[in-house]
Amino acid sequence: MNSSKFAWVHPHSLLDHRVILPDGYITTREEAIAKGFSIIPWPDTEKSAIPHPHEEDNVVLPRGTVVSRETAHDAGFSVRERGSIRETDGPRRWRAAIMTLAEATERPSATAELLTSRTPENLTVEQARAFLRGLPIETEQATEETMTTNDDPRSARRAEIAASMQAFNRDRGWAQPQSAAPKQAPAVSNVEPEKLRRLAEIRFNALQMNGQGHTAEAKKLKYALDTHATTGAPLSRFLAQLEVDTSKLIPANI
Repeated sequence: MNSSKFAWVHPHSLLDHRVILPDGYITTREEAIAKGFSIIPWPDTEKSAIPHPHEEDNVVLPRGTVVSRETAHDAGFSVRERGSIRETDGPRRWRAAIMTLAEATERPSATAELLTSRTPENLTVEQARAFLRGLPIETEQATEETMTTNDDPRSARRAEIAASMQAFNRDRGWAQPQSAAPKQAPAVSNVEPEKLRRLAEIRFNALQMNGQGHTAEAKKLKYALDTHATTGAPLSRFLAQLEVDTSKLIPANI
């Protein structure tokens, strides 16, 4: 069953005419149906909420919906308090919470890499949601393309995710360990066109997620990506013409 084609009825009794899509977007029943979604009640298996990280009176439901604690309780949701999550099998619940995100189901390999490289102490569920949402959705076609152009697709995917995590951390001012002799990133001309496009998308989305979507770098990346998509001309050409710092796109180990 493809859960991404179901829209869940809003849990608030006064908002039952609205539904929640897999990406967390709230819309009307009519609009959801027009987009091909089937309307179903909120699944009992998903009736679990976590405390809001900044608002004590609110909780976060699956699909990122924020409601008051009172609304969650009235709708039959159980609220997992922070203390109990830390004290009893926290890592398992943390992994389960991330794996059930709609963003995670659309990006399975990125999610797997995230879960093996991060812990509940340095990445919250909401941070994971924001990070995954900034990555391109993984498709079978993209996977096949990667497998035909790279002898080790998992290694390539790990490199892409690592590059995005580096951007994610760097733009927040988090220190990164430096090796004694850091490797130099390869020239743009040595990066496969499809991989270069994905790396540019990851960098652009990381800038947007960090509130830097209107910086000069973000505008240049968007213009280069849009022009490449429209004309089909090499993305590397537009990046060079716009003088984009490609060292921020390409990890040294790809």
